[in-house]
Amino acid sequence: MLSVACIPAFNAENQISDVIKKSLNYVDKVLVCDDGSTDNTFENAKLTGAYVLKHEKNLGKGAALKTLFTKAKELNADIIITIDADGQFLPVEMVRLIEPIQNNNFDLVIGNRFLDKKEMPSYRKAGNKILDSFTKLAADLPFEDTQSGFRSYSKTALEKISFSSNGFGVDSEILIDAVNKNLKITEKYVTVIYNTGEKTSTKNPISHSVGVLASIIELIAINHPLRYLGIPGLIFLVIGIAYSIIAITLFNDTRYFSIPSTLLALGSLVIGLMLLLMSVVLYSISHQSRRNI
Repeated sequence: MLSVACIPAFNAENQISDVIKKSLNYVDKVLVCDDGSTDNTFENAKLTGAYVLKHEKNLGKGAALKTLFTKAKELNADIIITIDADGQFLPVEMVRLIEPIQNNNFDLVIGNRFLDKKEMPSYRKAGNKILDSFTKLAADLPFEDTQSGFRSYSKTALEKISFSSNGFGVDSEILIDAVNKNLKITEKYVTVIYNTGEKTSTKNPISHSVGVLASIIELIAINHPLRYLGIPGLIFLVIGIAYSIIAITLFNDTRYFSIPSTLLALGSLVIGLMLLLMSVVLYSISHQSRRNI
């Protein structure tokens, strides 16, 4: 059974070698995707024994995972484990994520970081809580940690899962796609080291969270267009019709033309119609794509 660790990396020259060395104790191969790094990430990863794929420019975590997943398929991997390059996760705990796939036929195992919430910085805790809540709106997800990048996948999951996001929203998209395809998913608690002595993020936390949130909102609209676009559209239409009646009645009775009521009526009608049309189009697209699965 071929096990492969997949590491998306960007400017991680100080941490990547240690992550690879430790990972090779628990998997057969290590794949690294150097996502347009400007430091020595590529050289250090290659010298440490990893098979390194390189993007000429920084495309994002999702793009790096696509490249890694494609190569893992070419290698005919039976199990892959994704782990971040920043050293926050412990490779020794790969065993904990592999075991449910080997012994219990799970397809995807999430490394749950929330065993000891006291250790998590408050800004991360708040950000993850918001992102988890929005991700659960996109699909019925009974999982505590939807944003963890430390995961294991079976060969079945590797073949069935598809995603289009190039950014950090990929973790949510993969999980939603796995749920929609009825893959067997579980969680295992893992250790996280928040103070590694090195900078663990190459992106501003606020812009990172906003980017992920935007991707999740897009997924919500695609997965449940009638609920989150259609119903608000109907509400706006009702409001528009009500204010149209008020404006017309007022004009008939008093010959007074109410500009605020008219503008509110027209605005609500336009927004309502747009939301309804979008919901119908997105529902047709998502329904057709699910039929093709």
